[in-house]
Amino acid sequence: HQSENHMHLQGLDNETETPVILVSVELDNSPALAEIFSQAQGIHKDIQLIRLEVKRLCEQNSCMFHGTSTSTTERDSIGADIKARAENVLARLRDMDGTAHKLEETHGANSAVTRIARTQYACLSNGFHNAMFDYNEAEMSHRENCKAQIQRQMEIVGHEVTGEEVEEMIEKGQWNIFSDNVVTEGRTARLALSQVEKRHQELLDLESRIKSIHEIFLDIALLVEEQGSMLDSIQNNVQKTDEGIQDALFKIGRAKHVWHLCKIKLLILHFPLFFS
Repeated sequence: HQSENHMHLQGLDNETETPVILVSVELDNSPALAEIFSQAQGIHKDIQLIRLEVKRLCEQNSCMFHGTSTSTTERDSIGADIKARAENVLARLRDMDGTAHKLEETHGANSAVTRIARTQYACLSNGFHNAMFDYNEAEMSHRENCKAQIQRQMEIVGHEVTGEEVEEMIEKGQWNIFSDNVVTEGRTARLALSQVEKRHQELLDLESRIKSIHEIFLDIALLVEEQGSMLDSIQNNVQKTDEGIQDALFKIGRAKHVWHLCKIKLLILHFPLFFS
């Protein structure tokens, strides 16, 4: 007979810095444990695919500002893929949370299999938040770059504009609200104003992408709220077990610290314009 006390939790996914806790447990061929690991594997895969899509988006944005021809349609397609994968991850996380609740009812809160389910859920939720926060950062960085380029192009034609004026342009949806009086004679002026129009359209497309994923970020905010109390509960349960798994306390403590930072970042930074 194998004892439930032989549980070992290991650190982070060093390659991706995703705080996924891997668990090696000696249990009696537990179907519940197999289900947990199957769920975790699927969620982790989707999180990694989101990270890859965010990387592609950053590359597309960089190419645009370095003179390489890129398509807004491509960026919109990447955004749609990220949204679809994020919705899938949220659904899977809800399933995993439901599994953890059932295990707690069946085996008790202090059983190894329940602790594994809770820890996997908490850490995968953390990894999901980090991936989506990277997406947030990519879109907001692109937004600021578009605004800066609009200001530079307007300077070229001798019409300086402030960041507040650019925000007004975005809000009203009319790129020409401060360019109507600009003299467009000469190739340089025409090219500059053409760039202004393109960057404005890019900003409108970006705003549309952000609004389409608004609900997902609200769900992520709820995840952040949930994880604090959950990680406290996991840590308290681990403290009641044998010394063989006390090393997990440091890692869970680190996860709690990460969630505290994530909560602050989410409240301060995520899409301040569109969520105001």
